[in-house]
Amino acid sequence: MTVVLAVVVLAGVAAIIGYPLLRPGREAPLDPIGPAAQLAALEERKLQIYAAIRELGFDYNTDKLEKADYEEAVDQLKREAVEIVRQIDVLRSQPPRADEALEAEIAAARQPLPAAAPAFAADPGGRAGAFCTQCGAPAAPSDRFCGACGTPLSQTG
Repeated sequence: MTVVLAVVVLAGVAAIIGYPLLRPGREAPLDPIGPAAQLAALEERKLQIYAAIRELGFDYNTDKLEKADYEEAVDQLKREAVEIVRQIDVLRSQPPRADEALEAEIAAARQPLPAAAPAFAADPGGRAGAFCTQCGAPAAPSDRFCGACGTPLSQTG
């Protein structure tokens, strides 16, 4: 009886430990490609270089590095940092772009609407279709005051 219990416990432990290793893996999310992802990667690399320069300074101050080796390594890292900062500046100077489908939709939405015939063109007094000069609310020809803000409307005709 104890042997069966031990086998069951061992099988349970093996299942718990082995499940993460044997389960079907989730697909890794696609790495976004574009200026935002490139900018994030460059910023991360810049921070890594700064940390490496600080680490080299610590190693030099604790006499783990010779002065010539320290200066050579720091110069190389500084050159790489300057190049990365230049690339970051180039990416930041570019206007942000969305994917092509979204850009096409935005361009279509920006097209001017076709000119429509005025709805109140036959109004002899020129007041039909008028709007309040203060708040822009529509006003009827008989209105003396704006119904939205109370501004007096000029009476013409």
